[in-house]
Amino acid sequence: MEPAPDQAHERPHAAAADTHDAAADTPPVPIPPEVAAADAWQPGIPDLREHLPSIVWGAAFPIGVYFLVRRHVHSDAQALIIAGSCSVAWIVIQFVRRRRVDLVGVIVLFGFVVGVVSSVLLHGNAYVLKVRDAFFTALFGAACVVTVFTHERPTLFYVSRYLSAGNDPDKVAAYNLLHEVPIGRRTFKVLSIVWGIGLMAEAGFRIVLAGMLPTGTFLAVSPFITTSIIGSLFAFTVVYSKRAQLEAAALAELATEAAPEQLPEGAAEVADGEASPQIPLA
Repeated sequence: MEPAPDQAHERPHAAAADTHDAAADTPPVPIPPEVAAADAWQPGIPDLREHLPSIVWGAAFPIGVYFLVRRHVHSDAQALIIAGSCSVAWIVIQFVRRRRVDLVGVIVLFGFVVGVVSSVLLHGNAYVLKVRDAFFTALFGAACVVTVFTHERPTLFYVSRYLSAGNDPDKVAAYNLLHEVPIGRRTFKVLSIVWGIGLMAEAGFRIVLAGMLPTGTFLAVSPFITTSIIGSLFAFTVVYSKRAQLEAAALAELATEAAPEQLPEGAAEVADGEASPQIPLA
């Protein structure tokens, strides 16, 4: 026996009403904080606040240790080795806490070992310990410039990505999008050349001063040179990236208003969905 027409029409409405009421009564599923943080993350210039502890304990603190122990040891080389051991200790502590290898820490550790071995082979020469960081800085600066012309992605891109995104696959993928548009590629090329020249100049100043000044004076002056040059490079990065981001926004707006054949080079790619990442900003 078939139901009456009115009853047949009422049943679907009743079922829909019951479903709606059940959905209304179901509490919203909370979003885990780490998921919300990942969704809110935007690729950009590494936040210096995240690396401030490493700068203090790995760079500033050893200088203080040198001045504390110098009067109690026989040579500058011995004091520099003890001070450098503080940086090594910080790297080891970070490895124990995070259970992962830090690329920057490995480079610092390698430089320390090379400096100590070279100093011992040269009968306690303190100069190689004073310039070990500057030597690796010069090599990195040269790599930044050379890879602009020899590789699709320059060295600075990979270092910036590591400092900004770490080893998180989603963040790494998001950061890679910065290099997919012409404006992003040009930005990284310009920044790589500027940073490469600046780092080589900074390393050159320290290498020269290390041979001219006593160790104590060199360690007191060196941080000011490094801070002024690196600070200037960061300021240029922020200003130039802001300019690139404004240019990308203008191209995106133009792409929404003009016909495809009227678009300038790069505007079409900026307009294509996910191929419009933000240029890195602090």
